[in-house]
Amino acid sequence: MLNREESKALVDKVIKLADAEQVEAIVFSSTTNSTRFSSNVITQNVGLTNQTLRLRVINGKRQGVASVNQFDDASIKRCVQSALTVARVAAEDPTLLPLIDKQPQYEQVNAWHEGTAKFTPAQRAQAIGKVLADYDKRGLEGAGIFDTDEGAVAYGTNTGVFAYKAGTKAEFSVSASLDKGSVEGWAEAFSLDVNKVDTWAAGQRAAEKAERGVKPQAIEPGEYPVIFEPAAVAEMMLFWGWLTANGLAFAEKRSFHRGELGQQILDKKLTIVENPYHPELGGTPFDMEGFPTQRVTLVEGGTVKAVVHDRRSAALCGQKNTGHASQQPSAQGAGPGSLVVSTGDQSVEQMIANTKRGLLVTKLHYTNVVNQQEVSITGMTRAGTFMIENGKLTHAVKNMRFTQSLLTALAHIDAIGKEAHATGGALFGGNFVVPAMKLSKWRFSSPTGF
Repeated sequence: MLNREESKALVDKVIKLADAEQVEAIVFSSTTNSTRFSSNVITQNVGLTNQTLRLRVINGKRQGVASVNQFDDASIKRCVQSALTVARVAAEDPTLLPLIDKQPQYEQVNAWHEGTAKFTPAQRAQAIGKVLADYDKRGLEGAGIFDTDEGAVAYGTNTGVFAYKAGTKAEFSVSASLDKGSVEGWAEAFSLDVNKVDTWAAGQRAAEKAERGVKPQAIEPGEYPVIFEPAAVAEMMLFWGWLTANGLAFAEKRSFHRGELGQQILDKKLTIVENPYHPELGGTPFDMEGFPTQRVTLVEGGTVKAVVHDRRSAALCGQKNTGHASQQPSAQGAGPGSLVVSTGDQSVEQMIANTKRGLLVTKLHYTNVVNQQEVSITGMTRAGTFMIENGKLTHAVKNMRFTQSLLTALAHIDAIGKEAHATGGALFGGNFVVPAMKLSKWRFSSPTGF
């Protein structure tokens, strides 16, 4: 990973080489360290260092983009020449916006932890070994991964703007299985600081789910009350963010809002905030146009209050730029990256005790979009689904497929968990601080057979 001084030197070097009216350089650098394990043995240690320079040049109303992942002089010069060549032959874009020309003040984000950056393969192996030794005694098979990563992003222009952010993260994901893999329990532990990652506790949660999950029974499709554990809520929030908070989709009336905000359509218990400054997330305080990223309350007390914007979508609908631009040019528009869901007043145990008949769901799997304007998704349960009857877990349930509108589901929330922490459990990644959540109804369309 490049530090601030190294990133600034590279940005300045590239800007000096690029003979264009306006020059933008974005540098990504990261070090990923992973220990994988399967069948109760460590199978792989991997360390990967990656770095990418993305250069954009603007001449008049023409722009060119090029990127390179080698930072020697010859490679950088080729990247610069490629971007300049593209700009010369590109069609003029009358909507092209100039680069930001004043250095903003960015809010401090403390996302880098030395302990995570310097955590060794031996330390990861020691933590994994304790979990797997316990699995050996219990007749369980463990598989998963323990990551300790660091990364940085730098943004700079020839108009005098420079921004830099570094961060770390540690994530332990473990599956415990029985009956030759036919029964699975899963859990994770996630933090920016590896010293706060409790691998033993995660391993115990996965083991308990596997042991409780033997002899799963099939149930009939239909609507059931569900208690989603945080990983399942994170998956739900990933798609909520994609489908409801994009400023360009809102401006073009492609989202469910149809260009209108202020609808009281969700349960009053629900508040969702886009907050890159949450201490457990360590988000980036600037966007890919150099603007400061703002906290945005997307949903407040069940009322849909806002979407996030870059300059383009903000101008289209007469709203404020919230500093959520992706790399330009972009046809995708602005989207959230650090969703925080408000807490409630119940534990998962209390939710179970207050349920006459319903399902406890550990996580969602193979989730995808069905209809953007209906905010409907489809997928399946996985790694621990259990029947609740008269306030108690009675038996494991074979995984079920679902098709569900999130608008409907989030309009009927029975309870929200009283604790919320960062999770990395969503299928496509993302940053979320989410509690458990009990929904009045969730539509299951068919069994999966396993």
